[in-house]
Amino acid sequence: MSDGLVLRVVSDGPVTDEELAEQTRHLKDHLNQVPGVEATELVEKAEPGTRDPVSTIFGALTLAVFTYPTARRAAADIRHLTEVIKRYQERNKGKRLRVSLPDGTEIDVQDVSEKTLTEVIKSVSVPRQGTPPAVPQKVDGE
Repeated sequence: MSDGLVLRVVSDGPVTDEELAEQTRHLKDHLNQVPGVEATELVEKAEPGTRDPVSTIFGALTLAVFTYPTARRAAADIRHLTEVIKRYQERNKGKRLRVSLPDGTEIDVQDVSEKTLTEVIKSVSVPRQGTPPAVPQKVDGE
């Protein structure tokens, strides 16, 4: 499995692999529009003796969220990312999103607030090596 953040599309009813793959690609496209975020379909090594060197796991995306800008990647707007995830959940009734953290913890997106989801994503975001720590931004009222 992945050692990063995994986002799974889970259906409340019967669904074909094709339908699940289509829903997942649609979500991936939306997530990849958020600067500083890289969503890719989760793949794993195929069983020995099969022709495919890798297999796609239907309904699962790995999510890399970058906290520091680099020449090729902007720092993620985690609040915007959270909104994309929550809106997807609202638009696709009968489908739930589940976040798997590197430590094995799984969170059903439907059960958490945007604020909590934002904090979870921040906790597993990927700092770029060799980049100085982020400068805290001033919040209104400080």
